Amino acid sequence: MSNRTATITIIILVIVLLLLGVGYWWYVSHITTSGTSNGGTNNSQGFVPINRPGGNQGSSTGNGSGSNTISSSTQQNGVSQKTPIPVLRLLSNTPVGGYAASTTGTTTVMRWIDRGRGNVYQTRGDTLNITTLSNTLLPRLYNNSWNKDMTAFIGQTLQDDSEIPTSIYAQLQSQAITSTSSLTAFKLQGKNLPDNTIGYAVSPTKDQIFLLVKNDTGSIGYVTNFDGTKATQIFTTPLTQVNVEWPSTNIIAITEKGTADRAGYLYFVNPKTGTWKKILGPLNGLSTRVSQDGKNVFLSVTGTNNDVVPGIYNIASSTVTDVVIKTLADKCVWGNFYKEIVYCAVPFQPVSGTYPDDWYLGSLTTIDKIWQINSITGETKLVANLIGQADRVIDAFNLVLDNKDNFLLFMNKNDLSLWSLDLVRSK
Repeated sequence: MSNRTATITIIILVIVLLLLGVGYWWYVSHITTSGTSNGGTNNSQGFVPINRPGGNQGSSTGNGSGSNTISSSTQQNGVSQKTPIPVLRLLSNTPVGGYAASTTGTTTVMRWIDRGRGNVYQTRGDTLNITTLSNTLLPRLYNNSWNKDMTAFIGQTLQDDSEIPTSIYAQLQSQAITSTSSLTAFKLQGKNLPDNTIGYAVSPTKDQIFLLVKNDTGSIGYVTNFDGTKATQIFTTPLTQVNVEWPSTNIIAITEKGTADRAGYLYFVNPKTGTWKKILGPLNGLSTRVSQDGKNVFLSVTGTNNDVVPGIYNIASSTVTDVVIKTLADKCVWGNFYKEIVYCAVPFQPVSGTYPDDWYLGSLTTIDKIWQINSITGETKLVANLIGQADRVIDAFNLVLDNKDNFLLFMNKNDLSLWSLDLVRSK
């Protein structure tokens, strides 16, 4: 009887040891597999974008739902991982000097330039991978505009000893690299544009540029090839404090900057003849954005209480339609594909101040949502609540759309970071 008891005891001990061994193996393998995403490493930009391994794992939709997310495949320890791509995405945590997006088929490519060093970066809308295209040193670039295929750009850098920026043309040129080389696939090569260039705008076809060059009596307007060659003078003007756009083939829009106590004007100039036509003004605090078909103007002016009063001005009827949102035209952009649509960053709550002066000076900041307005029907729709989707307060400006209106890119005025919003998945 004692032998039988001993045998049973040994069998039980063996079974227990086997179960413990299996449990230990499962525990170790589970921790090793699921814990690898907690460390993470910085990418070549020196920061970890939101929702990337090692970054801030914020909600991608603002409400915790995964219905509005797509996934990007990454490799960790030889294991394929699926990382959600957020609808609102942080592209650069460091200040940028300009950006653009272009959609071909179903692929959207986004490029931007680091403001400090001038490195050129690229990503796509369907991946979290960021590629360094060029590390050519081009410091203090604070704005730029790309050509149609995003292979070249014009931009402005600010030197320490000058209040007038230096305008440049730069092109991405491929260069041979090896596995042991520190070179990038491209380098920047270019030239300076005319001295004292105080404003520029790219044509709708993105193969020409308009340059406004300051002289002793005011400024001169030129139309050139995208690289600055074959310049043709189209007008002279005493104006120097202006914003310029080239929204439509036959329209260069020139807005004389207005303040709360000074009137501004909007003019349309024909790029072929140099003929001027006054569209709006005098209006205090005037700021404008002209639609890509030249039919409408989103404008904002200073109200009786120094607040901001926006509206949509129809060129054909010479009438202004009130809008329900209250924001500056500086925080809006018209659609490239859907030309009747305008997107605006709108404060979550009104912020008291003198508009637009206090916003320009940085003495007030806003907490924004993104709204969409149809200029034909008047329909207004909330697109994104940024405060619910980001890890910080966003005061959005410099809004840019790709050619199909699939993605909205913008900067945060508080820290000059760069963000993209997937408009398709925001609907």
